[in-house]
Amino acid sequence: MAHHSVVLVGGGQLRKRAGLDGPFDPMEPSLMLAEVLERAARDASHPELCREADFIGCVQPISWGYEDLPGRVAEHLGAKPALGCETDSGGDMPVQLLNEVAGQIQAGQVRVALLTGGEAFYGRRRAKKEGVSLDHWAGGTEFRKFGQDMRPISNELELRHGLVMPAQMYPLYENALRAQAGRSLEEHQVFLSELMARFSEVAARNPYSWFPEPRTAEEIRTIGARNRPICFPYPKLMNAIMQVDQAAGLIAMSAAEADRLGIPPERRVTYLGGAKAVDAWTPTERVDFVSSPAYKAAAEHALTHANLGVADVDLFDFYSCFPSAPQFALNALGLRADDSRGLTVTGGLAHHGGPGNNYSMHALVNMAECLRSSEAGVGWVSALGMTATKHAICVLSTDASRIAAADGGSGMVELPPEKCQGPELADAPEGRGRIETYTVEFDRAGQPTRSILVIRLEDGRRTVAHGEATPAAFSCLLEREGVGLEGRVVPGENDAPNRFVRSA
Repeated sequence: MAHHSVVLVGGGQLRKRAGLDGPFDPMEPSLMLAEVLERAARDASHPELCREADFIGCVQPISWGYEDLPGRVAEHLGAKPALGCETDSGGDMPVQLLNEVAGQIQAGQVRVALLTGGEAFYGRRRAKKEGVSLDHWAGGTEFRKFGQDMRPISNELELRHGLVMPAQMYPLYENALRAQAGRSLEEHQVFLSELMARFSEVAARNPYSWFPEPRTAEEIRTIGARNRPICFPYPKLMNAIMQVDQAAGLIAMSAAEADRLGIPPERRVTYLGGAKAVDAWTPTERVDFVSSPAYKAAAEHALTHANLGVADVDLFDFYSCFPSAPQFALNALGLRADDSRGLTVTGGLAHHGGPGNNYSMHALVNMAECLRSSEAGVGWVSALGMTATKHAICVLSTDASRIAAADGGSGMVELPPEKCQGPELADAPEGRGRIETYTVEFDRAGQPTRSILVIRLEDGRRTVAHGEATPAAFSCLLEREGVGLEGRVVPGENDAPNRFVRSA
C-alpha cells in the first residue's frame, strides 16, 4: 500500500515556561498552535507547507475557549483549508484525530492535514496572580468544563460521594491493582516510584518537558513539602501536571502527495493503522478495577491493521496521567513495567507535563522523530480520555517491509455488554459488604480528610460509601491493605453519603 499510505512529514513543539524559555510572556493558545505548525512545516523541509493544507484539526483546549479555533489558527498561518474541526474533550483525542484523518486522506477527501493542540494553564494562572492583562487575547475568557460536550465524568452515586476528579478516581484503580498483584503497601509504592522514575528519565532528556530534571524513585515516593499526598496512594509527583503552557503539531498527507510536493523520504513516517474503543464510562460502572477490556480490544485491532505482533514494536509511548494508566496498557499487552523497549519517548504527564487533552500530540511528534533518527522501525502510541474510559491507539513505522504489509486502516471497536457493564449499582443500601477498592483524600497540610470506598455488597451489587473519619480508621487504610476489609453499609439520609462501618 506504500503509495497510498498516509505519512507524517513534520512535527513541531513549543514550551513557554518562564526561566527556562525567557521571561514570563504568556502566549495566546491559537498563536501557540500556529507556531508549532509552522515549525512542523520547517521540519518537513517545506516552510510554506501550511498554506497547502486543505484540513486543520485542533484538539480542544480546556484553558481557553474559541468560537472557531481552526479558523483562528488558519488565519494566523495564512492558510485557507476547506475543512476544519475541533475535537471533543479527552486525552485520547490527538491519536483519535490522526486515526480519523488518516482514513480521510486514504479516501481522497483530504490532501494535506494540519493537526495541533495546546494549553496555556500556566500562563493564565500566573497572569491572574501577577495582574498581567490578557485582554488582547482573542476568544473566550472562561475555562472549558472538562468533557462538557459529553456525558459527565461522574455518575450520580459517585458525585454524591465526592468522586468528581480524575485525581480521586485513578487511585481506585491503583489500590485494586496492588491488591491483585499481592504486593504490600510499601512494595507497591516502590514499584510505582520506579515506574515513574523511568518516565522522569525520558522527560529530563526532552527539551520541551515542563520538568526537565530527573527525579529518583525515592524522591517520587517520599512524602515531603514538595511532594504532599493527594489521594492515596499517589503523592503529587505521581499526578499529571496540567499547569503548563505547551503545544504540539503534526502535518500528515498521502505518500503520493508527499512525492508531488517533494517532501524528502527521510522526513516521512508512515501510519500503519489504529483503533479506538470505550470502556464503561465511569469507574463504578466497570466490570472490575484492574483491567481495560477496551484497551485490549483496540490493541488487537490496531495490531491487525498494522499486521504486527506486540514483539514487533520497537518503541512505545503509553499515556500516563497516573501510574495505573500505563499498567492497564501493559497488562492488556502482556508486558512488564521494566520492558527494555521503554514505556515512553516523551516523559509522561507528571514529568513532561500534561497539557489538557493534548499530551499525546507531543507523543506522536516525539515518536515520529525517534523513528526518523534511530534504528527503531515501529512505534506505538496509545492515549486515553476521561477516567481510563476512551482509548485510542496508532502504530507508526519507517520500515519499508512493515509499511508494505500493513493496511493502514482504523476503526471503532464495540465491546460486548459483558465487558463494559459492571454490577448493578445500589444508591443507598443497608447491609454487609467488603471493600472492593478505595482511596483516602488529604488536605494541603498532608492530613487525611475522608476515605471514599467502593463496596461490594453480599448480594453482588456495588455501592460507594465514606469510611469512618477517625485516626484508627484512616491508619487501617493507609498502613494495611484495605481491599477486602468487611463491614456494614449504612445508607445516607436526604442525599447524604452512605457510611461504611468496619467489622471489629
